[in-house]
Amino acid sequence: MSDAILCVDIGTTSLKAALVTADGEVASFCSVPIEDSPNPAGSKNEFAASLWYGAFYQAVKELKNQLPVTTIEKIVISGNGPTVVSDSGYTVFWNEDFSDIEIPDDAEVQKSLFVPKLLALKKRAPKIYKKSRKIFSGPEYLIYVLTGAAVTILPEERFKPAYWNEQVCKTCGIDYKKLPPFVGIGNVCGTMHKQIAAKLSCCGTNLRFSLNCQVIAGGPDFIVALIGTGTLRAGRLCDRCGSSEGLNFCTDRPVTGEDLRTLPSVIPGLWNVSYLIPDSGELSEEERLNAVEKGINTLKAAASAAGISFPSEMAVTGGQTNDELLLKEKAQRLNMKILRPRDNHFVHSELLGDACAGYLNTGKYRSLQEVSEHIVKLEPYENL
Repeated sequence: MSDAILCVDIGTTSLKAALVTADGEVASFCSVPIEDSPNPAGSKNEFAASLWYGAFYQAVKELKNQLPVTTIEKIVISGNGPTVVSDSGYTVFWNEDFSDIEIPDDAEVQKSLFVPKLLALKKRAPKIYKKSRKIFSGPEYLIYVLTGAAVTILPEERFKPAYWNEQVCKTCGIDYKKLPPFVGIGNVCGTMHKQIAAKLSCCGTNLRFSLNCQVIAGGPDFIVALIGTGTLRAGRLCDRCGSSEGLNFCTDRPVTGEDLRTLPSVIPGLWNVSYLIPDSGELSEEERLNAVEKGINTLKAAASAAGISFPSEMAVTGGQTNDELLLKEKAQRLNMKILRPRDNHFVHSELLGDACAGYLNTGKYRSLQEVSEHIVKLEPYENL
């Protein structure tokens, strides 16, 4: 177990953590409610990110390993987005109401997913904005707390317009120097502060942290979820289902269609075409199946128009994955083979994606596709 990586994903209300081996075995897992984490003095809801370290510390305490002692050499961190966090922990979440924020009518500005959040921070907390030396795009704030390193995780070069550049910041009146430089998925961001490593090693579990423990870039949660389901080759399809639901189709060219959003894949030259069902978790089973069927038909039509073959199987991940009756209904309704994680029905693909990022630059793999093929193991649900 000395090769296990600690994978951490920061959600809106909970932090998930798992120890994952080089073969993709999930040795230990826990989920910690962020709102139950120790709250620093003076912290309010606006400073939600200041609770992340407390949740991380609690997760380390809860992780139990079958082996007597495991030394952690690497941690990979991913999280919700597009969220922005000041270096003091002031947080503007991705799902807030931004109707009060004026966005410049500029083509490049309109491409950015982060500009509304950055402008919201500047408008709603002007003193905090002014005092901030760095502003982070979500999970990078925890990386900063653990290491002191200020980075922005960029999934792939083509994502830059969705983030920012110097000209966009100038147009919007945002201080470009406050935004940390880009690093790629799998990059070592920094080494954990030795005092934090020592404290974590003494928190009463059989986990020990190396004094040279590396903290590695995971990425936005939806990106690592696609990595963790192997949706990295043209023709792969994934259903990420929970309180909301997203159908994601990997293609070798951009695809357009009503209610579809096309973004670059994390793999150069490939694209991710998505169909979102925002309220899936609130729907009845019949309504949910109808919505999924509509989404699949929309993707099929767009693929056909682009001259792309549509797959006959679909990977699933997320909170609905262990609902076998729902999976059976989906398979029958869609006339598709449904795939889910083989081992222990582990549904948290974000953490498997983190593991892929952590093992990427070990010298064993040439690409994320290769490491994902090794780590991520899927089987038809009826065989489990």
